[in-house]
Amino acid sequence: MADSSLDLILKVGEIVTIIGSVGVGLFTIGRSTSRMETLITTQADDILGVKAELKKLTDVITVQAVQTTRIDNLSSLLTSVEKRVEDLRRGNGYITGRKSMDGEYP
Repeated sequence: MADSSLDLILKVGEIVTIIGSVGVGLFTIGRSTSRMETLITTQADDILGVKAELKKLTDVITVQAVQTTRIDNLSSLLTSVEKRVEDLRRGNGYITGRKSMDGEYP
């Protein structure tokens, strides 16, 4: 009888150990899953932040492109005005021979 009760106690101990091991494994998996969910949520928030920053960067690049176009246009206009002034300095562009319009630029 002592042998059978010892066997029974050992079998119960093995069952308790197995159940405990499974419980610890499930707890570890649950914690890992919870950490992964937290990391995924954090990464999703970070991605949304990056998208917002990219949108702002796109707006800045667009504004810069518009400013570059305006500067190019102003440069062309300045070159045209300089050419006209140089022509007038050399006497080109003046209407001569008419009293009412002598010295006026057409």
